[in-house]
Amino acid sequence: MMIPRFLQAVFLPVTMLVWTATAQAADRAHLREFLEVTGFDVAIASMQQGAMAGPALAGATPDEFGADWTRLAELIFDPDSMIDRAVDMMEAVMPDELIDHGIAFYGSELGQRLVAVENMSHMEDPEVKAEGGDALIAMLSADDPARLEQLRDLSRATGSSDTSIRAIIEVQLRYLVAASRAGIIRLRVDETELRLMLQSQIDPMRTEVEKGAVRSAAWAYRDISTEDLKTYTQALEDPSMRAVYEVLNAVQFELMAERYERLADALSDLHPQQDI
Repeated sequence: MMIPRFLQAVFLPVTMLVWTATAQAADRAHLREFLEVTGFDVAIASMQQGAMAGPALAGATPDEFGADWTRLAELIFDPDSMIDRAVDMMEAVMPDELIDHGIAFYGSELGQRLVAVENMSHMEDPEVKAEGGDALIAMLSADDPARLEQLRDLSRATGSSDTSIRAIIEVQLRYLVAASRAGIIRLRVDETELRLMLQSQIDPMRTEVEKGAVRSAAWAYRDISTEDLKTYTQALEDPSMRAVYEVLNAVQFELMAERYERLADALSDLHPQQDI
Protein backbone atom coordinates (compact mmCIF):
# COMPACT_ATOMS: atom_id res chain seq x y z
CA MET A 1 0.00 0.00 0.00
CA MET A 2 1.53 3.27 -1.09
CA ILE A 3 -0.35 5.35 1.51
CA PRO A 4 -1.28 8.07 -0.96
CA ARG A 5 -3.75 9.90 1.30
CA PHE A 6 -2.55 12.14 4.08
CA LEU A 7 -4.33 12.54 7.37
CA GLN A 8 -6.63 15.49 7.92
CA ALA A 9 -5.36 16.41 11.39
CA VAL A 10 -1.72 15.40 10.73
CA PHE A 11 -1.40 13.19 13.81
CA LEU A 12 -4.28 11.15 15.16
CA PRO A 13 -4.42 11.15 18.99
CA VAL A 14 -4.09 7.56 20.14
CA THR A 15 -5.73 6.52 23.41
CA MET A 16 -4.78 2.94 24.17
CA LEU A 17 -7.73 0.75 25.13
CA VAL A 18 -7.78 -2.03 27.70
CA TRP A 19 -8.24 -5.50 26.24
CA THR A 20 -8.31 -9.00 27.64
CA ALA A 21 -5.33 -11.12 26.64
CA THR A 22 -7.45 -13.34 24.36
CA ALA A 23 -9.19 -10.46 22.59
CA GLN A 24 -5.92 -8.62 22.17
CA ALA A 25 -4.22 -11.58 20.54
CA ALA A 26 -7.14 -12.04 18.12
CA ASP A 27 -7.20 -8.35 17.21
CA ARG A 28 -3.47 -8.24 16.64
CA ALA A 29 -3.62 -11.33 14.43
CA HIS A 30 -6.38 -9.69 12.37
CA LEU A 31 -4.37 -6.48 12.09
CA ARG A 32 -1.23 -8.33 11.01
CA GLU A 33 -3.28 -10.06 8.31
CA PHE A 34 -4.49 -6.62 7.24
CA LEU A 35 -0.93 -5.27 7.11
CA GLU A 36 0.25 -8.14 4.94
CA VAL A 37 -2.75 -8.17 2.57
CA THR A 38 -2.68 -4.40 2.03
CA GLY A 39 1.09 -4.07 1.87
CA PHE A 40 1.15 -1.51 4.66
CA ASP A 41 3.82 -3.61 6.37
CA VAL A 42 6.12 -2.98 3.39
CA ALA A 43 5.29 0.73 3.46
CA ILE A 44 6.35 0.81 7.12
CA ALA A 45 9.52 -1.18 6.49
CA SER A 46 10.50 1.15 3.65
CA MET A 47 10.74 4.02 6.14
CA GLN A 48 14.14 2.65 7.10
CA GLN A 49 15.45 3.56 3.63
CA GLY A 50 14.03 7.05 3.89
CA ALA A 51 15.71 7.47 7.28
CA MET A 52 19.05 7.71 5.52
CA ALA A 53 18.01 11.22 4.49
CA GLY A 54 17.21 12.17 8.08
CA PRO A 55 20.14 14.55 8.61
CA ALA A 56 19.15 16.38 5.44
CA LEU A 57 16.25 17.77 7.46
CA ALA A 58 18.89 19.77 9.30
CA GLY A 59 21.08 20.44 6.28
CA ALA A 60 23.53 17.59 6.76
CA THR A 61 24.26 14.22 5.16
CA PRO A 62 24.68 10.74 6.67
CA ASP A 63 28.43 10.81 5.90
CA GLU A 64 28.89 13.67 8.34
CA PHE A 65 28.12 11.26 11.19
CA GLY A 66 30.55 8.60 10.04
CA ALA A 67 29.91 4.86 9.85
CA ASP A 68 27.80 4.94 13.02
CA TRP A 69 25.00 6.71 11.17
CA THR A 70 23.96 3.61 9.22
CA ARG A 71 23.96 1.48 12.34
CA LEU A 72 21.88 4.01 14.24
CA ALA A 73 19.32 4.48 11.45
CA GLU A 74 18.92 0.73 11.05
CA LEU A 75 18.45 0.27 14.78
CA ILE A 76 15.88 3.02 15.35
CA PHE A 77 13.97 2.33 12.13
CA ASP A 78 13.96 -1.44 12.64
CA PRO A 79 11.01 -2.72 10.55
CA ASP A 80 9.82 -5.33 13.06
CA SER A 81 9.79 -2.77 15.86
CA MET A 82 7.94 -0.22 13.73
CA ILE A 83 5.35 -2.79 12.66
CA ASP A 84 4.75 -3.77 16.28
CA ARG A 85 4.25 -0.09 17.16
CA ALA A 86 1.88 0.35 14.22
CA VAL A 87 -0.20 -2.59 15.41
CA ASP A 88 -0.32 -1.06 18.89
CA MET A 89 -1.73 2.20 17.53
CA MET A 90 -4.10 0.61 15.03
CA GLU A 91 -5.45 -1.78 17.65
CA ALA A 92 -6.64 1.19 19.69
CA VAL A 93 -8.44 3.10 16.97
CA MET A 94 -9.27 0.89 13.97
CA PRO A 95 -12.59 -1.00 14.11
CA ASP A 96 -13.00 -4.46 12.62
CA GLU A 97 -15.32 -3.20 9.88
CA LEU A 98 -12.58 -0.98 8.47
CA ILE A 99 -10.03 -3.78 8.69
CA ASP A 100 -12.42 -6.06 6.82
CA HIS A 101 -13.13 -3.39 4.21
CA GLY A 102 -9.42 -2.95 3.50
CA ILE A 103 -8.82 -6.69 3.30
CA ALA A 104 -11.81 -7.18 0.98
CA PHE A 105 -10.49 -4.74 -1.63
CA TYR A 106 -6.76 -5.35 -1.37
CA GLY A 107 -7.31 -9.08 -1.08
CA SER A 108 -9.10 -9.15 -4.43
CA GLU A 109 -7.35 -10.07 -7.67
CA LEU A 110 -6.95 -6.41 -8.64
CA GLY A 111 -6.02 -5.43 -5.10
CA GLN A 112 -3.20 -7.96 -4.95
CA ARG A 113 -1.81 -6.78 -8.30
CA LEU A 114 -1.85 -3.23 -6.98
CA VAL A 115 -0.15 -4.26 -3.75
CA ALA A 116 2.55 -6.13 -5.69
CA VAL A 117 3.52 -3.08 -7.75
CA GLU A 118 3.22 -0.75 -4.78
CA ASN A 119 5.46 -2.95 -2.65
CA MET A 120 8.03 -3.06 -5.43
CA SER A 121 7.90 0.72 -5.82
CA HIS A 122 8.49 1.26 -2.10
CA MET A 123 11.83 -0.51 -2.30
CA GLU A 124 13.13 0.94 -5.57
CA ASP A 125 15.81 3.59 -5.87
CA PRO A 126 14.15 7.05 -5.58
CA GLU A 127 16.22 8.44 -8.46
CA VAL A 128 15.21 5.58 -10.73
CA LYS A 129 11.56 6.14 -9.84
CA ALA A 130 11.78 9.89 -10.42
CA GLU A 131 13.51 9.58 -13.79
CA GLY A 132 11.23 6.77 -14.93
CA GLY A 133 8.12 8.63 -13.81
CA ASP A 134 9.14 11.82 -15.59
CA ALA A 135 9.80 9.89 -18.79
CA LEU A 136 6.40 8.20 -18.60
CA ILE A 137 4.61 11.49 -17.98
CA ALA A 138 6.31 13.04 -21.02
CA MET A 139 5.27 10.07 -23.13
CA LEU A 140 1.69 10.09 -21.85
CA SER A 141 1.37 13.83 -22.43
CA ALA A 142 2.07 13.23 -26.11
CA ASP A 143 0.47 9.84 -26.72
CA ASP A 144 -2.12 9.06 -24.03
CA PRO A 145 -3.45 12.17 -22.26
CA ALA A 146 -6.49 10.21 -21.03
CA ARG A 147 -4.27 7.90 -18.95
CA LEU A 148 -2.34 10.87 -17.60
CA GLU A 149 -5.60 12.47 -16.50
CA GLN A 150 -6.62 9.20 -14.84
CA LEU A 151 -3.35 9.21 -12.89
CA ARG A 152 -4.16 12.75 -11.79
CA ASP A 153 -7.65 11.62 -10.75
CA LEU A 154 -6.09 8.82 -8.73
CA SER A 155 -3.75 11.27 -7.06
CA ARG A 156 -6.62 13.63 -6.23
CA ALA A 157 -8.68 10.74 -4.85
CA THR A 158 -5.97 9.97 -2.36
CA GLY A 159 -6.21 13.37 -0.68
CA SER A 160 -5.20 17.00 -0.60
CA SER A 161 -1.62 18.07 -1.25
CA ASP A 162 -2.05 20.67 1.50
CA THR A 163 -2.65 18.01 4.14
CA SER A 164 0.38 16.05 2.95
CA ILE A 165 2.54 19.15 3.23
CA ARG A 166 1.29 19.88 6.73
CA ALA A 167 2.19 16.35 7.73
CA ILE A 168 5.70 16.67 6.29
CA ILE A 169 6.15 20.00 8.07
CA GLU A 170 5.10 18.44 11.36
CA VAL A 171 7.67 15.66 11.00
CA GLN A 172 10.37 18.22 10.17
CA LEU A 173 9.40 20.37 13.12
CA ARG A 174 9.52 17.51 15.60
CA TYR A 175 12.86 16.33 14.22
CA LEU A 176 14.47 19.77 14.33
CA VAL A 177 13.21 20.52 17.84
CA ALA A 178 14.52 17.16 19.05
CA ALA A 179 17.84 17.73 17.26
CA SER A 180 18.16 21.12 18.94
CA ARG A 181 17.33 19.61 22.31
CA ALA A 182 20.01 16.97 21.74
CA GLY A 183 22.55 19.68 20.94
CA ILE A 184 23.36 18.56 17.39
CA ILE A 185 21.99 21.72 15.80
CA ARG A 186 21.48 25.23 17.07
CA LEU A 187 18.15 26.88 16.40
CA ARG A 188 18.04 30.66 16.44
CA VAL A 189 14.25 30.74 16.68
CA ASP A 190 11.79 29.21 19.11
CA GLU A 191 9.37 26.41 18.20
CA THR A 192 6.54 28.78 17.30
CA GLU A 193 8.74 30.81 14.97
CA LEU A 194 10.16 27.63 13.44
CA ARG A 195 6.65 26.36 12.71
CA LEU A 196 5.78 29.65 11.01
CA MET A 197 8.96 29.48 8.93
CA LEU A 198 8.18 25.96 7.79
CA GLN A 199 4.55 26.83 7.07
CA SER A 200 5.68 29.71 4.88
CA GLN A 201 6.95 27.09 2.44
CA ILE A 202 3.51 25.55 1.84
CA ASP A 203 2.80 27.35 -1.44
CA PRO A 204 6.19 26.60 -3.06
CA MET A 205 5.92 22.97 -1.95
CA ARG A 206 2.38 22.39 -3.23
CA THR A 207 3.24 22.21 -6.92
CA GLU A 208 6.19 19.89 -6.30
CA VAL A 209 4.12 17.59 -4.08
CA GLU A 210 1.38 17.33 -6.69
CA LYS A 211 3.88 16.67 -9.48
CA GLY A 212 5.65 14.12 -7.33
CA ALA A 213 2.43 12.26 -6.61
CA VAL A 214 1.59 11.89 -10.30
CA ARG A 215 5.20 10.97 -11.13
CA SER A 216 5.19 8.28 -8.46
CA ALA A 217 1.85 6.91 -9.64
CA ALA A 218 2.95 6.87 -13.29
CA TRP A 219 5.96 4.76 -12.40
CA ALA A 220 4.38 2.44 -9.84
CA TYR A 221 1.30 1.64 -11.93
CA ARG A 222 2.98 1.53 -15.35
CA ASP A 223 1.84 -2.08 -15.87
CA ILE A 224 -1.70 -1.52 -14.54
CA SER A 225 -4.38 -0.75 -17.14
CA THR A 226 -6.13 2.59 -17.21
CA GLU A 227 -9.46 0.86 -16.59
CA ASP A 228 -8.07 -0.80 -13.48
CA LEU A 229 -6.75 2.56 -12.29
CA LYS A 230 -10.25 3.96 -12.69
CA THR A 231 -11.59 1.12 -10.53
CA TYR A 232 -8.88 1.83 -7.95
CA THR A 233 -9.77 5.52 -7.91
CA GLN A 234 -13.41 4.68 -7.26
CA ALA A 235 -12.41 2.33 -4.43
CA LEU A 236 -10.31 5.04 -2.81
CA GLU A 237 -13.22 7.48 -2.98
CA ASP A 238 -15.43 5.14 -0.95
CA PRO A 239 -16.09 6.65 2.51
CA SER A 240 -14.99 3.46 4.27
CA MET A 241 -11.69 3.42 2.38
CA ARG A 242 -11.16 7.08 3.21
CA ALA A 243 -11.65 6.17 6.86
CA VAL A 244 -9.13 3.33 6.51
CA TYR A 245 -6.55 5.73 5.12
CA GLU A 246 -7.19 8.32 7.81
CA VAL A 247 -6.03 5.75 10.36
CA LEU A 248 -3.13 4.44 8.26
CA ASN A 249 -1.79 7.87 7.49
CA ALA A 250 -2.08 8.93 11.11
CA VAL A 251 -0.16 5.82 12.16
CA GLN A 252 2.48 6.25 9.46
CA PHE A 253 3.24 9.85 10.30
CA GLU A 254 3.16 9.36 14.04
CA LEU A 255 5.63 6.50 13.57
CA MET A 256 7.81 8.67 11.38
CA ALA A 257 7.78 11.58 13.82
CA GLU A 258 8.50 9.35 16.81
CA ARG A 259 11.44 7.68 15.09
CA TYR A 260 12.96 10.93 13.89
CA GLU A 261 12.69 12.35 17.38
CA ARG A 262 14.48 9.28 18.73
CA LEU A 263 17.05 9.58 15.97
CA ALA A 264 17.77 13.20 16.84
CA ASP A 265 18.13 12.36 20.52
CA ALA A 266 20.49 9.47 19.72
CA LEU A 267 22.71 11.63 17.50
CA SER A 268 23.96 13.45 20.57
CA ASP A 269 25.95 10.29 21.40
CA LEU A 270 27.74 10.39 18.04
CA HIS A 271 30.57 12.63 17.01
CA PRO A 272 29.83 14.28 13.64
CA GLN A 273 32.88 14.75 11.46
CA GLN A 274 31.93 18.38 10.91
CA ASP A 275 29.46 20.86 12.29
CA ILE A 276 25.90 20.84 10.97
